[in-house]
Amino acid sequence: MSDPKQDPEYVLRGVVGRVFGRSYHLLAPTTLGRAPECDICLADHGISRMHARLRPLDYGVEVEDLRSTNGSFLNGQRVTVGVARVGDEIAFDQLRFRVERAVHSRAGSEGIRTAKSTRARWPWLLLAALVAAAGVAALLLR
Repeated sequence: MSDPKQDPEYVLRGVVGRVFGRSYHLLAPTTLGRAPECDICLADHGISRMHARLRPLDYGVEVEDLRSTNGSFLNGQRVTVGVARVGDEIAFDQLRFRVERAVHSRAGSEGIRTAKSTRARWPWLLLAALVAAAGVAALLLR
């Protein structure tokens, strides 16, 4: 078994539409689809419940279409299974992403989170923001 710190890490960066500017780190095999149990959950009408599986490899990201209705595309060509390299474009229906290498800060990879772990912690971030806003409002109303 390989050391997780040595495994390749890639990022899917949205390049058009609703996903423009969004980044999804691929640290391990990742499912993408509309279903809430997917690692990357994209609530878009053109995305199947279980649309695709993405696997980071030493030489790129394996894209496996999971019998989606609208298909998975690699550089404009529909694929059942294909390998995307850094700079390639992956599309799921109309949502398009560019494959990039993950960039790490000096602190290492501790700050990088998977799509699922980020989604799981957003309610806590919202709660923290609301508490901070209430504190500021209380200070201003004194």
